[in-house]
Amino acid sequence: MTRLSLSEEQKAKLLEALEIAKLAEDKAREMSELATAIAQKSQKHLYEMARLASHKSN
Repeated sequence: MTRLSLSEEQKAKLLEALEIAKLAEDKAREMSELATAIAQKSQKHLYEMARLASHKSN
């Protein structure tokens, strides 16, 4: 197998790209966690509203 050699500039760009990818992954994870929390709160609110509506009609 042949080995490719990278210039110092190419290595630096790859390291920078890796750092950006890691930051993007962290932000995506944070957004996912936030979206999940919002969905859970919304679902809880809807269930509570349905329960109250059901209780009032009985």
